Amino acid sequence: MDRALQRLLDGELPPEAAEAYLASLDGPRRAEAERLLRLARSARALAAPTPPPGFTQAVMARVQARPAPRRSLWTWLRTPRLTPLAAAGGAAALLAIALALPLRPAGPVAPPAGGVVLARLSLQAPQARRVAVAGDFNGWSPEAAPLSRGPGGAWSGELALPRGRHQYMFVVDGQWVTDPTAPVTLDDGFGHRNAVLDL
Repeated sequence: MDRALQRLLDGELPPEAAEAYLASLDGPRRAEAERLLRLARSARALAAPTPPPGFTQAVMARVQARPAPRRSLWTWLRTPRLTPLAAAGGAAALLAIALALPLRPAGPVAPPAGGVVLARLSLQAPQARRVAVAGDFNGWSPEAAPLSRGPGGAWSGELALPRGRHQYMFVVDGQWVTDPTAPVTLDDGFGHRNAVLDL
């Protein structure tokens, strides 16, 4: 059924547009459209059915009388539920795990013949919620080496790094920041500067 015929049958066309549409149809199609139009007008003239008195109350009484569906023990056990107590317990467990993890690079770093040096990095960021250090020593992972917040918003941490030259940046609340105290920086090729740490 074309869109114009649908609009004609739904009564959406003004009388002039309806007559123009019917005039544009050939003989058999026009006769069929006029027959359908008479049928649609007859259907619209019918009175809308109304439910008998008390119908809604009877339906609601039957719905309320029906027992609730039963769930098996297996369904109940595997249905996820988050209660305030469960959420607090999960948060406490995550905090305990985070505090127990040592501050170290993400992957194993094979120390060169020169040995390993403990490097202390710090950043003054009193408004920050999370600060980490990412560099060539941990695959530039922003989660691998979080720093600890100290008094006055001073963030610091110690990393065991192999001797040599390392490039790094701080990640402050998801934003990459060059160490403002680094004596040497290098262009990172992405419009920023990496701090350089010579050990």
